[in-house]
Amino acid sequence: MKEMTLSQLAELLGGELTGESDRVVRGMASVESAGPDEVTFLSNVRYERFMKDTRAAAVIVAADYAGAGESLIRCEDPYFAFREAMMAFYGPRRPQFEGVDGRACIDPTATLGEGVRIAPLAVVSAAAVIGAGTVLYPHVYVGPNCRIGRDCTIYPNVTIYNDCVLGDRVRIHAGTSIGQDGYGYATYQGAHHKIPEAGRVILEDDVEIGSCCAIERATLGDTIIGAGTKFADLVAIGHGTTMGTGCLMVSQSGIAGSTRVGDYCVFAAQSGIVGHIRIGDGAQVGAQAGVTNDVAPGVRVLGSPAIDIADAKRSMISLSRLPQMRSAVRKLTREIAAIKRRLGMRDADDEE
Repeated sequence: MKEMTLSQLAELLGGELTGESDRVVRGMASVESAGPDEVTFLSNVRYERFMKDTRAAAVIVAADYAGAGESLIRCEDPYFAFREAMMAFYGPRRPQFEGVDGRACIDPTATLGEGVRIAPLAVVSAAAVIGAGTVLYPHVYVGPNCRIGRDCTIYPNVTIYNDCVLGDRVRIHAGTSIGQDGYGYATYQGAHHKIPEAGRVILEDDVEIGSCCAIERATLGDTIIGAGTKFADLVAIGHGTTMGTGCLMVSQSGIAGSTRVGDYCVFAAQSGIVGHIRIGDGAQVGAQAGVTNDVAPGVRVLGSPAIDIADAKRSMISLSRLPQMRSAVRKLTREIAAIKRRLGMRDADDEE
């Protein structure tokens, strides 16, 4: 961990400092817990209430921030500035081992690039290619004929099945499976017969996959995760699905097979997408939404079945008021019946 003055940090972030320029800081912390030698940030108005009491040496804020705080670093995008500060103080996680450990199992026909690090008990199979600077942690399995690009990081217990392709700077977290068989069966005479999966999985450059995710190989062709797409943990992708550039998938979301997803789409927690549909560029799927039809580009959907988010919110508000509405209807029904009795009118039900 590094230390620097506030003026040095502000210069690094491209921000404007108001406060003690020569004050030394040694790290980052939350606005509630930061100490006098730490910097914090404010990018969510919910946390503005802590500003008057924070002990932080300085707070990274938006350029137009007008609230409390004596020592501020004003930046165009405070959340990205926070990211840059974190990189400056802590940097990326680095492996604590060098070279190729003798306890790793490396097939003689595998190709290892310059500076590859492979931990004990990792397996690299026949004809696999590992790009320069890539790191394989313990118990990683790389199947036959896989190609892994430069500067990738594969954390413990990741399984990469045969013939899969990873681009450069791909990061896969512990316990994830890449390229297992898809869920494909032909039911014939009461039995479910497995369909062989002859395709691949391709993860393009700068993809990051969280822990315990599962990405199925295609039956035919490729399952593709586009460049810069990021998964949280516990995400499932069905066989033959293709995702565009820069998509985000939050934990416990999933996409069934043969779905086409555009660029920069967002899938919130526990959302589910049926197979064989299209999700347009920039679409956003809300938490716990169940998408059963195509979603047009730029549309936000919510609910199950998923509908336009504005309509879904109105439906949810109406549903929350259902008990009061039921009581009101019952009251009106009684009042109408009383009026009819006074007028000597008979209900159709009574005549029957």
